[in-house]
Formats: sequence, structure tokens, C-alpha cells
Amino acid sequence: MKAFRVAVIVAFFLSGLLCISMTSALGSNEAIASVDWSKSSIQPGDTVAIRFNFQNKLQRQVQIGAIGINGDWMPLDIDGNPRFLGPQYSSNPVTVAAMDTFTSDSYSITIPPNIKPGIHTYYIAVDGYDSTGRPFSWDSGTFSITFGDSSTIISTPSPNPTNSEPQGNQNSLTIIAAITITGIIVVIAVTLIISRRKRHHTPTSPTQPANNQPLPPAPEEEPNKPPQDFDI
Repeated sequence: MKAFRVAVIVAFFLSGLLCISMTSALGSNEAIASVDWSKSSIQPGDTVAIRFNFQNKLQRQVQIGAIGINGDWMPLDIDGNPRFLGPQYSSNPVTVAAMDTFTSDSYSITIPPNIKPGIHTYYIAVDGYDSTGRPFSWDSGTFSITFGDSSTIISTPSPNPTNSEPQGNQNSLTIIAAITITGIIVVIAVTLIISRRKRHHTPTSPTQPANNQPLPPAPEEEPNKPPQDFDI
């Protein structure tokens, strides 16, 4: 039974970790983000100021530790991960009240001079903390913008987010994880019960009496008697 108790404790611990990791994510429909550009016509090589807007659609507050933009014109960092440009608030997170909107201060970025003119894409990433202090990472949908050969910026979000799971998918993953862990517990329990029954029903050896009692002494053989005569 000790092994079964350990298995139950481990299973519930893993289930808790899975639930925490899933519920700490911010669903795609629980926030909206956008960028305000300081110029209506941006040329390769321009330095432009941007402002980030983040709307919290939850009924509870969240905190922002960092917000940034990643464009298809930005090279990867030294580890091969996407690079983000934007303000950092990790030392003093910004609190966004329930159903409220946060707008950042201006942040300057430079468009590479060798960028190909035309339509490019970008998205916004937000790192922060939910109302319980658990961290989350959230990505917006993909936006498009034109550099170089247009007098008007096209900035339209796509309907689907990038690298962000809807709340329904998170709930489905939670249910699947719970079912899997419950199945593991049931299999372990059945295996231990069968093992214990086998041990309790092991037949005793025919040469060994129950309760480890000594065998009774063998009957003594009578000495050989001389043959007797019988009257016929």
C-alpha cells in the first residue's frame, strides 16, 4: 500500500502543476493589444515612435512586466529566438485593472535601411502576472504594415492569435491531463490489489503443515513376527 500512496501523491502533484501551467496562460479572447505609429508613411531607415495599447478584458486585474513588438524584419537573437522591442517593467510591473486599458509611453524603433519595401507583418507580446501572482505570456494576432511605397499604413490584426491558446483549448488540455492521471492511478491500484491477492493465496507446500508446525513422527514399524500356522 505504501507504493500506491506514493503514486497517488505524485499523480496529484503532477496534476496540480499541469493545472497551474494551463490556467496561468492568458486566453486569446481575454486581452487586446495594438500599436500606435507616430508616422503615417514610414520609409526604410526611418526612426519612428510607437505606443503600445493593452486592454485587459478579464474581471480581475493583471500586471505587465514587459510588452514588445516582433516584426518579420527583425533578426533572431543570439539563441535563435524572436527578438522583441518595447518597454520593460519587470522591476515595477504595471497594474491593469479589470476591463481597463493601459497605454505605454513612446518607444523608438528604427526600421532597417535595407528592408524590402512593401507589406510586412508584426505581432505584440506581453509578459506579466495574473491576479494570483502567477506569470503568463500572451501574444496578439498578426498585424500588417506597409513600408516605403505607400502613403498610408495598413495595420489590421488577423482574426487568429499567434502563439496563444484560446481558453477552450486550455480547458480541453486540463480535462485530458486529469483523465490520463486518473487512468494511471487506477492501473497502479489494480496491479497492487492483484499482487496482494496472489501473495495471500499462495498454496502451502504439501510437505509443510500449516502454521509451521513440525511434522508428526512416522509410525514405528512392528518387528517381524514368525509365520503362524493356521488350521484349515
